Amino acid sequence: MDPDSLVQIYWPVDHLEADAIRQALEAEDIPCHIDGENLAGLASNGFFGSAGRMRLLVRSRDADEARSIIESGDWPRYS
Repeated sequence: MDPDSLVQIYWPVDHLEADAIRQALEAEDIPCHIDGENLAGLASNGFFGSAGRMRLLVRSRDADEARSIIESGDWPRYS
């Protein structure tokens, strides 16, 4: 696999979680992309079903470190 290809590693539940995780990853120099950001509001109303869920994507070479950061929970929680 190309180390620069994007892989899906997480499904944020909302924009706040997506932004918090994005900030935590970027603080560690891990670029990421949130796919479906603009459709997430419609999906929460059931308009698109699961097709509108956000997906967090990182380069495959960063995937293990990014998962570790997410699993550590060392990022702001807004619940």
